[in-house]
Amino acid sequence: MTINKKNKIYISSAFACPLRVLDSAKLRNYFSLNNFELIDSYRDADYYIYVTCSATQPIVESELETINNLKQSSCELIVMGCLPGANQADLANIFSGKSVSTKNIEDIDTLFPEFRIKFKDVPETYNYDYGDYVFIDINPDASVISLILKYGISSNLVRYIKRQKEFARYRNANPDKNISEPRFIKICSGCANNCTYCNIREAVGKVKSKSIESLKTEYLNLLNQGNRLFHFLAEDICSYGLDIKSSLTDLLESLQEVDKGFHTKWSLEGVHPKWLVKNKEELYPFIKSKKVWEITLSVEHASDRILELMNRHYKINDLKQVLKIFRKLNPGIKINAMFILGFPSETEEDFNKVIDLLKAARFDCVTLSAYSEFAKRASSKIFPKVPDDVVHERLNKANRVLKKLKTPIIRGDK
Repeated sequence: MTINKKNKIYISSAFACPLRVLDSAKLRNYFSLNNFELIDSYRDADYYIYVTCSATQPIVESELETINNLKQSSCELIVMGCLPGANQADLANIFSGKSVSTKNIEDIDTLFPEFRIKFKDVPETYNYDYGDYVFIDINPDASVISLILKYGISSNLVRYIKRQKEFARYRNANPDKNISEPRFIKICSGCANNCTYCNIREAVGKVKSKSIESLKTEYLNLLNQGNRLFHFLAEDICSYGLDIKSSLTDLLESLQEVDKGFHTKWSLEGVHPKWLVKNKEELYPFIKSKKVWEITLSVEHASDRILELMNRHYKINDLKQVLKIFRKLNPGIKINAMFILGFPSETEEDFNKVIDLLKAARFDCVTLSAYSEFAKRASSKIFPKVPDDVVHERLNKANRVLKKLKTPIIRGDK
């Protein structure tokens, strides 16, 4: 008598968060190494692992609806990611199956105790394999005319041309190397901040940093494979090292020692302006050398009053000064920014400060999000609330300003 072994699994990420995409990729390796068959549809699967995000209320609502539908399928659904940690009560209202939160991802072993290879022993993954999200958009062969048509006569055009020339030098220094497909290196997990609106801190847990030595080994292995473009990320990249008596600048300086003789480019994702202002002088050499070619800042707002209510602990004028120095040290550096509009008590004056900053800083890419309220977060106790129609009106105005400035909008709410 033949027994059909249940070993077909489908794994997907609900949202294009690079961290959860990397988790999904590692989970695929985990199951593959333990002789499971990875398939392309949950309809043919024995198990379906759904890796969730819970950053905003619309995302949470969408994923709860998806889970409610998926639980009717014939496969066994396992919910992972940030939803089980941040919105466990909401999940429990509709789903009684198995779940594993981001901060406890290694608990997947308890659901498959027969597995010989444990999750912690699975090699890291470094490729972003979700859709066509672009982190480097430089075409060194693009003509000036085509760039003028795209950017107009703007500061974005000037910076792009400078970045284009630097990229051409970078390409020429790295014949036959991978110079345009980034390798994503997760340096730590968790977050040490306590932003009043954040819905994922509970899900990602306390800071757990990889050692500098282990990261040097990962980095050197990737260099030896011919990679030259690297994207460093974490739930909060600036929390790196707090648990091991180290720091992000310590790590960057150590990695720079490893890649002497190589022409590499680094991108830093989710940099907290508070950390940037405090550690600016340590970063100046990386900016001037053009090794750090891209920084994505979680600016969140441009009103000092709102930033204080958000528990962000920095002043906008301090950030402006640092960005000016960065632009002077490397006129082609790519500086991206993320903003939240409609935070409780946000006035028209507060909002106009965001518009002023967008015009003054001329970021290279911007993410605009509407504030999401979660009842158990501190920001829910801040009043008055900004009406939805006002929030959308402000989002639309900010979008119009960015389009006029020829500033690309990444993942922006409408």
